[in-house]
Amino acid sequence: MEQQGPTPTQSHTYEPGYLVVCHACQTPYDATQAQWCACLTTMRTLVCPTCNACSCAAPKAYRDQFWAKAPAALCAARFEEKQRAFDPPPKPAPRQVKRPLVVVADDERVILRLASAILDSMGYGVLTARDGAEALEMTRTYKPDLLLADALMPKIDGREVCRRLKEDAATASVKVIIMSSAYTAAKYKTEALSHFKADAFVTKPVDFKVLQELLMKHIG
Repeated sequence: MEQQGPTPTQSHTYEPGYLVVCHACQTPYDATQAQWCACLTTMRTLVCPTCNACSCAAPKAYRDQFWAKAPAALCAARFEEKQRAFDPPPKPAPRQVKRPLVVVADDERVILRLASAILDSMGYGVLTARDGAEALEMTRTYKPDLLLADALMPKIDGREVCRRLKEDAATASVKVIIMSSAYTAAKYKTEALSHFKADAFVTKPVDFKVLQELLMKHIG
């Protein structure tokens, strides 16, 4: 059956609510009262209070219609959510970091902010890097349990960072998960696992449950 787009209130008066139909369970809900999802993505979406599904994985037509008809206040909140500041704390000495330790490498501030908050809430130590060169240096210095790296980053490609780490006896045991919003075809996953020696490959948006399962599998 063809997925329906969100259904606005019949009066087209979006204040104080914006009634939409969940793409997953088809239950109406007020989007202005919904919570943002916990996915790792540039633009988060809202969670249906009935089935707890967000629309990150919804058809593009659904998401386009959702935001095309959304009230200005909700659109502004979405933009503000993406633009929120992120200032990581000073990096501690290697012997003082919390473990299990995860290094998150991404050139998007919003991804670093979301990943840091999510991983911290799960009990992991977190350090962040803004490019591939920093990720490589940080991993060699701190020897984290896992590196979560975007495929496309300035200075050094995230996949190349993985390859160099795996070829170095000092860092070969570090688990590496590559994530990407650009390389989504199956061949890129195969290439990341076979050629670059990644332990896992995921496409953005990265669902919270998927991330949680990967972390439990690779570092517990």
